[in-house]
Amino acid sequence: MAYQSTTTDQFNAAMPARAQTTAPAPFLTATAVLSQIGAVLRAINVALMHASTSSARVRQIEALQSKSDAELADIGIKRDEIVHHVFRDLYYV
Repeated sequence: MAYQSTTTDQFNAAMPARAQTTAPAPFLTATAVLSQIGAVLRAINVALMHASTSSARVRQIEALQSKSDAELADIGIKRDEIVHHVFRDLYYV
């Protein structure tokens, strides 16, 4: 007796069995999640670096503003050029 294929047999063969999935392996999903976490941590690191740099610049501005005009003249800075002097590596004005 020869086996004859039916439409039902073909349909069952195309569908994954119960409890099987066609989703990617769990480690691929974990890799994507870890990649996103890494991106967030890098962004936080960049933000903290910018905050610490700007804080150091503010302290430098305050230190220069507390000097007298004669002390500023000795180092070659006018009072109205203090901010430009401190941020000279970031901005070309």
